Amino acid sequence: MSTLSRIEKTDFTEILSAEFTCAKGFGVYAFMSHNDIEALYHRFLGDTVSATLFVRIFVKRFG
Repeated sequence: MSTLSRIEKTDFTEILSAEFTCAKGFGVYAFMSHNDIEALYHRFLGDTVSATLFVRIFVKRFG
């Protein structure tokens, strides 16, 4: 696990919700289930980018 990936799941979820709110007008739970967020968090842990960048790219590509 990279040092950039060492972020708590609650912090990751807050970043994700803020990005969804900014981009879509509603928080993350309006678009994703708890299980989806959990899976995304684990995907993030395997990546090497910061949480902010990971989330920004994800939300931008989110249908």
